[in-house]
Amino acid sequence: MVEVKIPAVALALEHNRNKLAAAARAGEVLRVRRGAYCAPDEIRVEGPSGAAREARNKALARARALHAQLRAKHVFSHKTAALLLGCFVWTTPRETHVYQHYRASGHAAGDVRRYSWTLAPHDIDEAAGLPVTSLVRTVVDCARTLHPLEALVIADSALALGIDREELLATLAAQTGRRGIQRARLVIELADGGAQSAWETWVRYQLLRAGLPRPTTQMAVQTDAGLFHTDLGYEQWALGIEFDGKIKYRPDGVRPGHDPAQEYLAEKARADAIRRAGVTLESVSASDKQDVRAMLKRVTTRIPPDVLRKARIDPRLPAR
Repeated sequence: MVEVKIPAVALALEHNRNKLAAAARAGEVLRVRRGAYCAPDEIRVEGPSGAAREARNKALARARALHAQLRAKHVFSHKTAALLLGCFVWTTPRETHVYQHYRASGHAAGDVRRYSWTLAPHDIDEAAGLPVTSLVRTVVDCARTLHPLEALVIADSALALGIDREELLATLAAQTGRRGIQRARLVIELADGGAQSAWETWVRYQLLRAGLPRPTTQMAVQTDAGLFHTDLGYEQWALGIEFDGKIKYRPDGVRPGHDPAQEYLAEKARADAIRRAGVTLESVSASDKQDVRAMLKRVTTRIPPDVLRKARIDPRLPAR
């Protein structure tokens, strides 16, 4: 299991409310939910990926705060559990998802999504000191209730963490009669632990949605410079597809002291070796989200025309 660090939280109930409020106005602490605050350096992240990581930190801090504030028994679930268990998510939840025995009143907090208690003992685990649904139950819950792309990102992560697909399908089968079963089965069947980022899942999702054959994740390419792997690929057409995260070409983008010049040179040498091995290499970036059709046209030029003509949009995979 991935170790997840949750920001430290100060509760108004345990501190001087007036001092906390004054500190918040001065920017010395950040309010993460009603009655809960964090030091700015626990939340804020510098650099190009800062906004996404800040959103993740806030979501984790809200979970810790809610755990301390709730008196009734509860278990974190769905996307909140996915975060706590170390999964990738496509979008960070603004609500904290939690199972409780009772239904919320009309005065319940608006930043909490509550679900009626339907958990067996084996569905409950612990992550970062908080009660969560097990990784298997979390994936199944998300697969039944979320947009397929959102669910696929989480399911990919779970397989990468070691969860067995058959266990997921068995757990889903036990929920026959509930909403979203067919959608969840599709997500679990399409899940692939070879995806190493949410964006890699997004690229694969677009290919599958377009009705194209299922690509290989981490496609192996033997070159004169050694064995390399492309994020995605089609061996039968000698086509490799890479998600090009621009962050690695920025100073300190990956880690403190990261040298983007060395990264660029290493990536260029790797790409050149792959092309010398006879594999066409196509790149995708986050900007391609603005025009998916153009991206697909660009990356599928090596796919035979007859395959492309037969491709049809899969209605089970809505746009995202």
